[in-house]
Amino acid sequence: MGNHHPRHLTVNGSAMTSGGTFNKVKIRGDGTINGDLRCDQWKVFGNADVSGNVEAKTVDVFGQANIRGNAEVGSIKIFGEMDIHGYSVIKDLNLRGVVRISENLVGGAIHGYGEIKIDHDCEADSFSVKGVVEVGKTLNAEHIDLYLHVADSRIAEIGGKTIRVTKSKVFNVLHFLKRLSHDSAKLWVETIEGDEIYLEHTNAKIVRGNHIIIGPGCDIELVEYQESFQQDEKATVRESKKI
Repeated sequence: MGNHHPRHLTVNGSAMTSGGTFNKVKIRGDGTINGDLRCDQWKVFGNADVSGNVEAKTVDVFGQANIRGNAEVGSIKIFGEMDIHGYSVIKDLNLRGVVRISENLVGGAIHGYGEIKIDHDCEADSFSVKGVVEVGKTLNAEHIDLYLHVADSRIAEIGGKTIRVTKSKVFNVLHFLKRLSHDSAKLWVETIEGDEIYLEHTNAKIVRGNHIIIGPGCDIELVEYQESFQQDEKATVRESKKI
C-alpha cells in the first residue's frame, strides 16, 4: 500500500475528516474519520473514531479508538482501549488495556495484559492473556494460556492442543482493573476440550482430553480422559471416566 499511496493524514487537536487510502495516519487529540480507512500505519495519541472499516498493516493506540466496521490488521498494539463493532482479522494483537469486539476475531498471536471481550467466536494460533477474558461462544487456539486476574472470566467453550489456566500471582497489572479483588478471579466455562489440559480455579461442566490435571480451586462436573488424569486435593470433580 505504501508505495502506491504515499500521502499521509495527520490530525492535530479536534477534527473531522474523510476516509481514504494513505501511507501513514496519525491522530493527536480527538479525530473522527468518516468512511473506510486503508493505510500502512495508523497511530492514535488520544481518541479516534472511524465510521467504516479499517485495513492497516500496523495500528498503535495510546488512548482510545473506536472502529464501527470491520478490522483487517497485521498487528495492533493497544495501550488503552479499543472497540471494534464488526468482525476482526488480526495477525498479532498485543494488549495492554481493554479491547472489545462485537463479532468474531480471527487471529494469529493474541497476547498481553488487561481485558478482552469477544461477543462471538475467537480463533487464533495462540492465545495468552493475563487479566479478564470473555468469549460469548468458542475460544479455539493451538495453545491457550489464561492467567486469571482481578475478576471472573467467562467463555462458553474452549478448544485447543494445550490449554493452561492459572491464577496470576501478579497483583498490580493495570490500574483500571483494580476495581475487584484478584482473589475472586475464576474461569466459568461450559466445556473444555484439548490434548494437554491444566486447570486452576475453573468451574466447568465437562473437561475432555488426553492428559488432564485438575488443580486447586476447580469445580468440575465431568472429566473424560484418554491417557491420564490427576486431581488436586483442593479441587472438586463430581465424576471422572476414561474413554
